[in-house]
Amino acid sequence: MRKKKEDMKIKKYKLKTGWIAILFLLVLILSFFYVNHVKKLIYKNIYNNISELSQQTATQLNLSITDQMNFVEIMVDSIDRGDFNTPQDIFDGFKEELENYHFTRFVILDKDGNGTTSDGHVVKDYANIQEFFNQDEVYLSENRPSTVSDNQVNIYSKTFKLNGEELVLMATINTEDYKEILLRRLFGIGGTYLINNDGDILIDSFDNVQGTNTNLYNYMISEYTLKGQADIDKVVKMGESVKNKETGTFDIKLEKNTYFVHYEKVNINDWYVVTVASDETIAKELITLVVLSVILCLSICFVIILISLYIDMSNQKKNRKLYDVAYIDPITLLGNESYFRENGSKYLQNEEKNKYIIALDINKFKALNNVYGYEFCNNVLKEIGNKLVNILPQDNITCRISNDVFATIFSYKRNIHNLLNKIFNEASNLKIDDTNIHVNLSIGIYKIKEKDKDINKILDKAYMARSKIKGLYNRNYYIFDEVLENQLVEQQKIESCMEDALKNKEFKVVYQPKTYTKTEKLSGAEALVRWQRNGEVIPPNKFIPLFEKNKFIIKLDLYIFEQACKDIANWKEKLNFQPIISINVSKEHFVDENFIDEYVRIADKYNIDRSKIDLEITESAAIDENIDTLKIFNKIKEKGFDISIDDFGTGYSSLSMLENLPIDVIKIDKVFVDKADLNSNKNIINYIMLLAKRLGVRTIVEGVETKEQIEFVRKLKCDVVQGYYYSKPISKEEFEEYIIKNK
Repeated sequence: MRKKKEDMKIKKYKLKTGWIAILFLLVLILSFFYVNHVKKLIYKNIYNNISELSQQTATQLNLSITDQMNFVEIMVDSIDRGDFNTPQDIFDGFKEELENYHFTRFVILDKDGNGTTSDGHVVKDYANIQEFFNQDEVYLSENRPSTVSDNQVNIYSKTFKLNGEELVLMATINTEDYKEILLRRLFGIGGTYLINNDGDILIDSFDNVQGTNTNLYNYMISEYTLKGQADIDKVVKMGESVKNKETGTFDIKLEKNTYFVHYEKVNINDWYVVTVASDETIAKELITLVVLSVILCLSICFVIILISLYIDMSNQKKNRKLYDVAYIDPITLLGNESYFRENGSKYLQNEEKNKYIIALDINKFKALNNVYGYEFCNNVLKEIGNKLVNILPQDNITCRISNDVFATIFSYKRNIHNLLNKIFNEASNLKIDDTNIHVNLSIGIYKIKEKDKDINKILDKAYMARSKIKGLYNRNYYIFDEVLENQLVEQQKIESCMEDALKNKEFKVVYQPKTYTKTEKLSGAEALVRWQRNGEVIPPNKFIPLFEKNKFIIKLDLYIFEQACKDIANWKEKLNFQPIISINVSKEHFVDENFIDEYVRIADKYNIDRSKIDLEITESAAIDENIDTLKIFNKIKEKGFDISIDDFGTGYSSLSMLENLPIDVIKIDKVFVDKADLNSNKNIINYIMLLAKRLGVRTIVEGVETKEQIEFVRKLKCDVVQGYYYSKPISKEEFEEYIIKNK
């Protein structure tokens, strides 16, 4: 019996051992397939990454070159228009732009190759001058030695006529400047080359190639010591593909490593960006995977315990992730708006005295992003968040509410002014990545009262104080006071009656005429809103910003649009004339990209020609990074409306951004025709006019009030003017008479 039991145990042990062996073998087999599968995925990911890197590099290089070409085009347009009399006038007129566009010098030569440079050099018998005179459009040369320095340069050129003589304008740039765009590494290893259509290396971003006129294909075959015919054939095929203007990705095997290669067309002079990266990092990952697979095999006996632990840890991790998504700002790792409102409400319930709330933001943060980039500015946000947490008392609740806006609530028993000055001084002066930077902050503060229990209301008060400091560079902060308290009460009164005002038709539409600059005939008008309540006119600046904040502006915009359509239909019937009417559209509509359908419905209801309705959108809304502006503008254009960019010049629009938007009118802000600044603003408006001409859009200057201003914009060949010089905003009846007299 005992022997039978022993036999049974041995049998069970053997069976168990066999199953374990099979299980281990199965795990090993699965691990093998797993490693190979992961290897394929990693290789696929590298193909995608290196392709994307080359595409981004090619796109960035193309945009940089296109921007410089556009500037050369604008220079020649200005010369052809007769703005300059001599080459020196041209050099003087564009002196500031020389550095802005990274040019080393401007050169003007005649057909014999003789001329001068913007930095005082005299050029005689310039070689191959016909190469530049044979081009119709802006031309970019390949690398060549500079005639006045030891550098390799590329030359942008375009021909023009000055005083009847045909000349060529050259703008030179050091070839090395393009290297900054190419200085990227993939996986920490590899390099990027810029080649021409023949495969000659123009730029090697990591300086592996010595000398010039080195052919990349020969270099790869010789320096990479390619021995396999298959790999040599791949390099040869790349050369054929480049000739055929194709892109591609491939890998080549060396003794120890595999190198991945992607070539991407730049669209300028048939240049190509070629990115090369090693798989050294992949080998490390594969070794790690093998080790993990072995550990998995050895740990199979503990699988049940591991699964239990995994489930428990997974639940904790999942809960932590959900918490982070709900309450943590991913950039600063501080709390977000939800965290602040929830925990701030709890903080208000404690018995602490002398509680304060601060709202802080960075002035012109969007401009900072444009100059330094998003990654740098994210580090700015982190540093400001850290400084706030460290400067304030330990019990502070500091959060990033949105974009560049921070809020903090805390208790402080000492002199609050000293603390605020310390916050302003330390949080304004930062050191980011070894770069010292000063940022302008707007700080609003509210001292919390015992009766204050609503976190939303006290945060609004801090916001109001913060908005009060905007533009006041002689003050570091603003403390919520009785003036703001009264303003808040006034806003609450406005909000309490705005719905009734809309029902009772207290909002009236007035029209400010627009006049053609040349003929002084009526061009159209802008529809504006006035609020008449109990015999009093409430100015727009009292209610428009508030309505934008509480979203009531959406209802008001649609109401104004319908009233304007009624008036247009009436004029069309009575006068057989439909003027072009501009109507403001707030960006608050843009949260719903189909909002324009309601505008279409209203316009069609009154049988209005949509092409004569001009929807005015502010420049700040057009460049808002949180809005898919291009998609929305395209929808508006599809429905037949015109689009105006209002307040142009007050934001940070780029040429490339405007070129992509389907706009019809640029409306230049009135600050540029202020009588005191006419001379200083001449170049700015002149540049805007050149830009408008290049984009094929109309121009309107608003705020024109004097004869001097009229003459000023007329000389600049602006299409339309608007302002008190011709008419203030008038009622629909008065505008009807204006139409009869001036159409």
